[in-house]
Amino acid sequence: MPMRRTINWGVFLIFGVIIVGFIVAGFLVPSGSKTDDGHPLNIFFWAMGGIFLVTNGSILLWVFLSNRRRAIREATWMDGTAEILEVGETGTYINDQPRLRFRLLVSSPVHGTTEVVIKRVIPLTALAQYQQGMTISVKVNPDDPDEVMIL
Repeated sequence: MPMRRTINWGVFLIFGVIIVGFIVAGFLVPSGSKTDDGHPLNIFFWAMGGIFLVTNGSILLWVFLSNRRRAIREATWMDGTAEILEVGETGTYINDQPRLRFRLLVSSPVHGTTEVVIKRVIPLTALAQYQQGMTISVKVNPDDPDEVMIL
């Protein structure tokens, strides 16, 4: 059940202010100022600003690419339905959300009916939607019937 990722722009604004602060501080410190271990203070400030900048840029790139991958899957994969034959715990929790093992009977226009086993992290608030015997909407990879995305 991959969901679109969103950015908390307020947090990015705070880190943006910190980045600008480090860069400006690098220009404002007196020349010859040193850190406690003897390195130039202005270089330290610029390096810290660069580290924050690269980290924020990496997060933005990861969110963009993961949302793009989901959009491509939504556009190119086939709609289908799946009957939940079995739901079981894997014993793994990610951010206090259980990773469940699903045995599904997937029906799609391309592959017909196929039995598929997948593992997905499901939010605790959505567990009631995934009970044995229920029918759910899925997207199926037209090239591989074992690749299923729960909607």
